[in-house]
Amino acid sequence: MMKSRGMGIINPQKMKAGGKVKAFKSHMMYDKKTGKGVKAPTMAKHLELKRKGFGHTKPTKMNVGGKVNKVVKGLEKASKTHAKQAKTLKSLKLKKGGSVKDACYHKVKASYKVFPSAYASGAIAKCRKKKGKK
Repeated sequence: MMKSRGMGIINPQKMKAGGKVKAFKSHMMYDKKTGKGVKAPTMAKHLELKRKGFGHTKPTKMNVGGKVNKVVKGLEKASKTHAKQAKTLKSLKLKKGGSVKDACYHKVKASYKVFPSAYASGAIAKCRKKKGKK
């Protein structure tokens, strides 16, 4: 029977052949908000960091929000026009590639055989323009 992880109970899937538990290896853990890395030399330190919200993967700059947030703050201070741009940037949900795949993108991609193409790009722009006027 497998019980909850992290409470000192052995997980049978983590065992080596012969019934021995794998030794803990020290590793880096990263704060998801700031991107700061901390070494977890023991299982106790690992569990403490995990409770604080640390993870195993180092966040990218977009996940940390570094450059995008700086740009947004600068635009908000500049003028009314730039404040609108800042609002648009905040609303975008950027993924690793930094691209936005909205409803217009998916609609056009489904309807064109050759994608990406100049015609498809024009169709996406046209669709987004229509949605902006409503």
